[in-house]
Amino acid sequence: MSRSINLEVDRRWLFAIGGALWTAVGILLLSYAVVWLAPVTVPLELALGGLGVVLAFVAARFLFRRIARKNIKRIDDGPQRASVFAFQPWTSYVVMFSMMAFGIVLRRSGVPKPALAVVYAGIGGALMLGGGLYHRRLRRGAPTQGDS
Repeated sequence: MSRSINLEVDRRWLFAIGGALWTAVGILLLSYAVVWLAPVTVPLELALGGLGVVLAFVAARFLFRRIARKNIKRIDDGPQRASVFAFQPWTSYVVMFSMMAFGIVLRRSGVPKPALAVVYAGIGGALMLGGGLYHRRLRRGAPTQGDS
């Protein structure tokens, strides 16, 4: 007797999954940044942390917000039920795994951790800001005519 696992969910769950994943990865990257900045002097920590915050807002504004909005529109325009993995297009999984591999290579490289902290804080913060768009869309509920 064969039982298949149904991985389809209501589209509302796609907003929750996307937002939770973006936020969780953002927190993970920010936690690396905080640990890497802890050993440096306070003035350097503040300067590098500030650069990370600026990078987060720039990356969120010009890249991550655009990606999140595109994904949210695609979910809104899609079927009422979809694969649990459909919170982003399949092509984005290639980008996601490439970024993970690049992050691993960077962490193991000779680049000083405080310098990496700026990049990790920037990307982590941008992911959290982008994840907030998914959360906001989830709270808004079902789209009305012309809302997507």
